[in-house]
Amino acid sequence: MKNKFNNLTSKEWLPFQKSWFRFISDEELYTSHIRFFTKPHQDRPVFLYRGPQGELAEKICVKQDLSFLSWADWMDASKDDTLNGPTQYAIIDLREEIDENTTLDEYEAIKRDVVREAETLFCHMEHRRFITVFMRNVQSERSFYPYAWDLAQNLAGIFSIKDEKVACMEEPKKEVRKSWFEPEKDVFYSLNFRKDEHSGGTFSHPKLHFFSNTRQQETRENFGNGISKWFILRPRSRNKKEILHPAKYPENLVEMFLREFTGAGDNVFDPMSGTGSTQLGALKMNRNAYGTELSQFFADIARERCSEWIAPTGNNNSSGESKPECRIMVRDARQVDTSDVPAIDYVLTSPPYWDMLNMKGAENQAKRKKKGLQTSYSGDKEDLGNIADYKAFVDELTKIYLSIAGLMKPGAYMTIVVKNIKKKGRNYPFAWDLAHALQQQLILLPPVFWLQDDISIAPYGYGNTWVSNTFHQYCLTFQKP
Repeated sequence: MKNKFNNLTSKEWLPFQKSWFRFISDEELYTSHIRFFTKPHQDRPVFLYRGPQGELAEKICVKQDLSFLSWADWMDASKDDTLNGPTQYAIIDLREEIDENTTLDEYEAIKRDVVREAETLFCHMEHRRFITVFMRNVQSERSFYPYAWDLAQNLAGIFSIKDEKVACMEEPKKEVRKSWFEPEKDVFYSLNFRKDEHSGGTFSHPKLHFFSNTRQQETRENFGNGISKWFILRPRSRNKKEILHPAKYPENLVEMFLREFTGAGDNVFDPMSGTGSTQLGALKMNRNAYGTELSQFFADIARERCSEWIAPTGNNNSSGESKPECRIMVRDARQVDTSDVPAIDYVLTSPPYWDMLNMKGAENQAKRKKKGLQTSYSGDKEDLGNIADYKAFVDELTKIYLSIAGLMKPGAYMTIVVKNIKKKGRNYPFAWDLAHALQQQLILLPPVFWLQDDISIAPYGYGNTWVSNTFHQYCLTFQKP
């Protein structure tokens, strides 16, 4: 069976279903995207290209029987109304045009051009067809500029954001110890936009502040590239208590970040403790562990797990060896103040992914129901996972994190493990929206990606449309000024 979307077989289709990929070459990158996003028909489909490698793109189009147009030629043709049919697919490659030497003013000028041209393209694009933008966020010394997120949010008023993929570069940077966080290796984005029934068609002038609080402060930490911009992490199997929680992250992830952002004896806090992954990881590394958890049920599991590590059954600790402190409070994180915990050196947490666990028919829900396990965090009305409105959810979560930031020492760090969300045919850039909201008061550091390769790929949409599997999580880190 061939897919109506692009006439590819399921074997060709599945590799494109994962939300991250290893970059091999520009030729492979262009070929795979052009093949996936175009559908041959009687008239030669028009492919539009803006970027530094026009000859390569045109050569690939000849092989795929596509009508190639450079961006400049296309703009001239659109003004003269001499276009040879609607555009079926466009690639905008900004990887060379926007790099670590690009100033904010230069970026703003490029953005204005791209947005203006995208508005023109919208009128000449086939319905339910795509534009792909290849570009990076940029770090220059201590300053981080999320150019890709900013441009994506600006283009979202014209075309719908349908998907983002993370392209992983293999070559590591040189091992240099610095007083600011600059993870090794590199990534760029493949951002995919579609003209569809949700598209606005015109630039809506979003009020963004992605470029406030971009410069890291130097601290006592001596970063040694202990974390890459992307890493593959396979959690160990969860035990019968851990699996009771519907969305637990692994202790080896906790230990990786604690090693980078903390030292022995530091105070670590998680405002949404779940079954105690953050606290247990902190205790194992001789850090003091604190947290809150709204659910009494999960708090009891977390306390039991931590107590068992501090004082294992059958071990009376007769040596008198001191253990780190651990305290997990059954409380709404919004109610914690300085009388409850000492000044915090590091916050590591993962929020509910909106109300996704409450969605009926979700595949993961069905599996958990079959095993008799909980499918939501709790039934508490204060639980963020029960808020139906997306904006209200992000606003409330932002208030919690900024409140917790008030408990942190100046220069301390906060890492939030989160991912963008697909729901009912729409893409919600949760990670970007949360970063943008917190960046008003906290310093945004370069994010890193936890990639998953141990989950089966599902052919969502195959037969009619395209919906990819999200197999990457953002690890967003902020510094308190």
